[in-house]
Amino acid sequence: MRLHMSVAMIVCLAISLLPGIGAKRVFSQNAPPPSAETALRLPAGYTIPPQDKPCILPGNKVDIQCLIANDPDFVRIRAEEAGLEAQSLAAAKSGNLDPFHAVETLGALEIFDPSLSVNNNLACSFCHDPAAGYGNGASVLSVFTGGANPGSVPITNHGKYPDSRMAKRNPQSYVYAPYFPPLQYNATQGDFYGGNFWDGRATGYRLQNSSAEQAQGPPVDAEEMANPDTACVVWKLAQSSYKFLFEQVWGTGSLEIAWPANVKTVCSTPKGAASLGGSATPLTLSPSDRTRAQQAFDEFAQAIAAYEISSSVSPFTSKFDGFLAASNTLTAQEKRGYALFNGKAQCNTCHIDGRSSTDMGTDNGAATNAAPLFSDFTYNNIGLPRNVILPWYAEDFPDQWGFTGNPLGFGFTDEGVGLFLDGYYGAPPNQLWGQQLPFFEGKFQTSTVRNVGKVPYKGFVKAYMHNGYLLSLKEVVHFYNTRDAYPGAFVAGACRPGTVEKVNCWPPPEDPNNENMTIGNLGLTNAEENDLVAFLETLTDGFVQTASANATPASTLRRPATPPGR
Repeated sequence: MRLHMSVAMIVCLAISLLPGIGAKRVFSQNAPPPSAETALRLPAGYTIPPQDKPCILPGNKVDIQCLIANDPDFVRIRAEEAGLEAQSLAAAKSGNLDPFHAVETLGALEIFDPSLSVNNNLACSFCHDPAAGYGNGASVLSVFTGGANPGSVPITNHGKYPDSRMAKRNPQSYVYAPYFPPLQYNATQGDFYGGNFWDGRATGYRLQNSSAEQAQGPPVDAEEMANPDTACVVWKLAQSSYKFLFEQVWGTGSLEIAWPANVKTVCSTPKGAASLGGSATPLTLSPSDRTRAQQAFDEFAQAIAAYEISSSVSPFTSKFDGFLAASNTLTAQEKRGYALFNGKAQCNTCHIDGRSSTDMGTDNGAATNAAPLFSDFTYNNIGLPRNVILPWYAEDFPDQWGFTGNPLGFGFTDEGVGLFLDGYYGAPPNQLWGQQLPFFEGKFQTSTVRNVGKVPYKGFVKAYMHNGYLLSLKEVVHFYNTRDAYPGAFVAGACRPGTVEKVNCWPPPEDPNNENMTIGNLGLTNAEENDLVAFLETLTDGFVQTASANATPASTLRRPATPPGR
């Protein structure tokens, strides 16, 4: 009895601590707002498309609605998702799908369906473009918004910026995300493992599938698809052209719910609207129908997870995978980059690549994993500077629906896992986790580096990290290499004369707590940085073998051709 009472007291203490900790740690009001006239240095080789020029506003701002209508990347993305939706629907209607491919196809239909958003205008794939490795697919957003994407809801307040609800982060790729386990705290290691989203809040605790739980976030996020009730997603599925496939997969009657007369009105009202009174369940359903709707929403998410783990999204078909299988080789430069990845650059201390095997008595470098995920599933603060161009910092006013995205404006500090543990999204499912808050402020997920180099076309500008501050793999590697190499270069909110931001001057971290000091001054030469980038490019899926005179045999660096069963 005493043990039970002690545990209960700890849980209650953790719950009671959440608001107090948040008030002191999560929200900083001390940072000055950025100058609206700060010069924006365009990435080398990037030219603003002519169609976008009328959308570029003074002070490095953009007219989001103008971009949605005109930007060539947005036009491409909408065409691609319409084609993939049509292709998936044709497969669903063919009658040739076995159960395995039926649930995958259902997930694809859901991901590419814009009608699942509150305004029927935003599919999951709009922010997770397959051609860009399932991340942000618009160069102009990488450059002007840190990769942050517009949500379903336009903002019509005259003269206000931005003119769309915008997420606070660069959308995270979900390639290989289903391989991340449900979030757990390992007390022996003192670390969190698994989960999804940049901050780990998709724990997977209920479905034991963190990828499925991640899929349930954007549809009811006020800044993204903005449905006011999870049941609205289910109602839209019941109206969809692929309802038959949903019921084929999950059972006849899976979507049969007695909807109230005002369902269309409620489900057309964006989440956060003042008229909803703060309710997360504004649709009036009977207890049994609410249970059925929750079950269908879970099934919706599980289908998406099935698609994300499929060979369409997470196929293990990169050049490096072929190298492990001894079906192709790496160039001399790529081989040098691989050696740096596992050595001087220390990349594999977090982005684990499956090395090494000592079955012959020595560390011969042979890979022990035929399909390494290049992540240890933990969370780190790499000391990334604040990205002052994020529109999120300007979302400090009520929109026409009475919703304010970021009341703190530029005073908001993104603490990653710290936000999650502090109750920013509501109390964590395991209240004991709140005790770990001081040790996880500023930390973000160690994502896989698979497909980090995947782009829809040459010259595309890709945003990296949670706030999109870095705009190329070269910048990423240079940041890891030199973050701490130029002390004193950034003074009084600016780079000293004679220095260049992201070259030989780095602003301080947005959140200095728990900074990873393994990186920051690696001593890589410029050539070594380029070698490392060349290796990272080998992790792009869809590799097709071509003849090369500059190839190096896999030799002992590859895993055995015939692995044990896994």
